[in-house]
Amino acid sequence: MSNKADAARLTPDGRREQILRVAARHFGRDGFEAVSVRDIAEQAGVTRALVYHYFPGKDALLDAVLRREAEVLLAATAPDPVLSPRENLERALGAYLDHFAASGGGLRELYVPRASAPAVVHEIAASNHAVQLERVVEFLGVDDTPLARLAIGGWLGFVEQVAAASSTAGGVDRDAVTRLCLQALAAVTGAAAVGH
Repeated sequence: MSNKADAARLTPDGRREQILRVAARHFGRDGFEAVSVRDIAEQAGVTRALVYHYFPGKDALLDAVLRREAEVLLAATAPDPVLSPRENLERALGAYLDHFAASGGGLRELYVPRASAPAVVHEIAASNHAVQLERVVEFLGVDDTPLARLAIGGWLGFVEQVAAASSTAGGVDRDAVTRLCLQALAAVTGAAAVGH
């Protein structure tokens, strides 16, 4: 069965999601500049006009893909009320590292944006960073001071860089990376909740 026949059966929301999934694969594999709306439409089994109906341009499509990816990441790293602070931190770190490792091309920008990245990338990354900072403050139960926020914000930057470096370093175990990140958090905050 052809993509166009499959696409004809989708609801408008289903079509929009299908276009986003295809665009995410293209952006992740090829990066923003190398992707064409024509290729996305063709792969999704729809017309270019339909892609433009949902997304007024390639920038809007990238924006939607990144926002969707950000929502998925926030959901994957969300606290579980039945887990301890340490378990929640381990779970969130593991989910973050897994998402980073599974992403590629333009989608990695969401995790460690380059200075030249589109403004939307920086906006979404900053928004996610703020949510994660609030979560870590709550997990740790530390005094919510500007200094504590500075330390935790710096630690989040450390996690981003470690995720980027460990994804290309051969032979680095994810559990070892998680332990390293937790040790760094304990060092910068002195929080007992991070220790065993």
